[in-house]
Amino acid sequence: MRLILLSIFAYIAAAFISFTTARAYPPEIREDLKYLPSREVMEFLSLDHRGFVADYLFVQVSLHSGGLMWKPLDIQFDSQWSFGTVDLLTDLDPQYYTAYLFSGMGLIHNFDDAKLAKPILQKGMAVFPDSWELPFWIGYDHYTYLEDYQTAAQYFYEAAQKPGAPGRFLALLVSAAKKGGSYENAFWAMKIMMESAEDEKTRQVYEKKLVQLENLIVLTQASQKFNEITGHYPESLTDLTRKGLVPGLPEDPLGMAYTWDSEKKRVVMGKN
Repeated sequence: MRLILLSIFAYIAAAFISFTTARAYPPEIREDLKYLPSREVMEFLSLDHRGFVADYLFVQVSLHSGGLMWKPLDIQFDSQWSFGTVDLLTDLDPQYYTAYLFSGMGLIHNFDDAKLAKPILQKGMAVFPDSWELPFWIGYDHYTYLEDYQTAAQYFYEAAQKPGAPGRFLALLVSAAKKGGSYENAFWAMKIMMESAEDEKTRQVYEKKLVQLENLIVLTQASQKFNEITGHYPESLTDLTRKGLVPGLPEDPLGMAYTWDSEKKRVVMGKN
């Protein structure tokens, strides 16, 4: 009986302390405490445990990024601190592959975050030169957030050259390369897609797109030659025929029109 009474008393005391504490210190969601020390300080403090410190920093960044899903809207993502922390932890542990990837995947909360992710992903590419994922995410971020299709195509193409790179993002490479004017890269990817097409109908469509890209390459090369000869780019593609650089404007197999974009200074596709 004595033990039962003691247990009841302890339970009531614990409940009272819990209730009193909750009244005195009600739960409150605050901004994360964010502090970014210098690399020299962290190297000194971590001693021979740099991997442990890198893990700790990665957890802090992950919590800050993921915690925004349930926190009030007035608590914003701190891009400078987050990317600075990932940069620091990958200095402490250059082999931290997940951290490099996370910078291009889990830390993109604003469009400009793609610019902060790029140098970290590039740093990872120097450590992991055979990784296709790191250049892919640079390409993806530039394609999706920055609409910088030329840079996106460059990194998609680089990713596609890496060992074990899957073919499932080749269509994205074609799209970025066409929008960015990298028609040779688009031709390369489209040729692989055509050769691996599983049915004849799809293959025929890809063959027409290859002809289209080939025409774009020819007209682009002629436009560059025109610039070398005259010192300026053509005002329209008919200038190329007048100079004898092409026998005539090619007919598009998909019914599109080839035009000169004076602002982008390249050949583009348009509707007839």
